[in-house]
Amino acid sequence: MVTAGGNSWYNSLQFGLAKRLSKGIQFQSSYTWSKLLDETQTQQSSDRAGYRADSVHRHLDKGPAGFDVAHSWRFNTIYRFPQMTPGGALGKIVNGWWASGILSFQSGYPFDVRMSNDRARTQQGTISANRPDLVPGRNNANITSGASTGCLGVPAGTKIGAPNLYYDPCAFTVPAIGFLGTAGRGILRGPGFANLDLSLAKDTPLRFLGETGKLEFRAEFFNILNRVNFGTPGIGGGGGNNAGNVLAGRADGERPLASAGIPINTSTTSRQIQFALKILF
Repeated sequence: MVTAGGNSWYNSLQFGLAKRLSKGIQFQSSYTWSKLLDETQTQQSSDRAGYRADSVHRHLDKGPAGFDVAHSWRFNTIYRFPQMTPGGALGKIVNGWWASGILSFQSGYPFDVRMSNDRARTQQGTISANRPDLVPGRNNANITSGASTGCLGVPAGTKIGAPNLYYDPCAFTVPAIGFLGTAGRGILRGPGFANLDLSLAKDTPLRFLGETGKLEFRAEFFNILNRVNFGTPGIGGGGGNNAGNVLAGRADGERPLASAGIPINTSTTSRQIQFALKILF
């Protein structure tokens, strides 16, 4: 059954701060603390975010939306350096410089883990969402940080949250045949995001092109700190409720899949630098 039915709930605190240009500096800052719950966005098989545990009981999939971001902060600024000398050849070199930057922080996207087989016998074909059982006492805090408790194929004490293993696959087990797993939708949070972009520019007046004529030089640095922002395990960067499969779901007590919990992508590129020269008139 594929329907257009669904519900969503959104609540947030939004805060903004702005300083208009004075004494050569201006900036803007915004922060949002929010929570977005829904029952999945779609039931189409082409969108893994729409997979449901039971197509006729939407409430079983109520959880954080795949694009829910609990915390998001942005800050941008422009600063024009003071005039150092009134004019002449030296003035053309040291005057007209300005810099700008954008600083971004946000928490990770929610995701859940699944099994690759129809253990619950839902007979929903490719749009089934078979989730495993959650081991008692496990939650997002101790599944995505610390060390693994150990299970078949994963030694106890294996570091969790590292690039090689983002979450502990041993926190999940195969449920009994014909039963839905106890692990809820969107119970885990993917890696957060932090990035800094900077630019340095210089304006040199070209009076022969009129009052607004100028030559602009720009040096731009994207991800200037060269920080690695890992994507959600199984889907790379971006939202969605498909974090790959943690178990095959064929038999009791089976070991986690070898790919479980391993980030396969980054959500940003490495440091990039570009230069530009532009004439404005």
